[in-house]
Amino acid sequence: MQVQQAIQSSANVIRVTSVSAGDVYKRFDDSYDDRVYYGVVRSVHNDGETAIIEATEYSYRYSSLEVNIKVLRGDKEYKLFPSNPEELNLELSDVVEKKQQEIKKAQENIAKLKKEIIDIEELTSGRTLKNLKTMSYKELTQAQYNSKKLEAGI
Repeated sequence: MQVQQAIQSSANVIRVTSVSAGDVYKRFDDSYDDRVYYGVVRSVHNDGETAIIEATEYSYRYSSLEVNIKVLRGDKEYKLFPSNPEELNLELSDVVEKKQQEIKKAQENIAKLKKEIIDIEELTSGRTLKNLKTMSYKELTQAQYNSKKLEAGI
């Protein structure tokens, strides 16, 4: 049995009867990546021969949100299904939280970079250089070092 036949025999048929501004829809793109787009109709244009839907479409993919203005022309076939604002909100709710986390991480990275710039500028300008000193040390020959090591019992 083919999957298509199983779905067709068990699913209800949905037929969109009218489209107006503010309607929420779900569009399936079965091209190479099988994406689901959620759209909000901005306006509908009809000159008697051609109908055009202008919409804002949202697609969540690889943890990033794509937002595009989409023009759906009446002379091309699209797979549109009705949706509702709750479904759209559910789809996008995780995205907002992830975007806020990305912003926070980016802000922390910016603060770190600014701090590094300040540290480098203080060093190169000489302000920090005034407080720097050479550490104390004593040079020993290898024989002297070995002798001191034996004395210390190491």
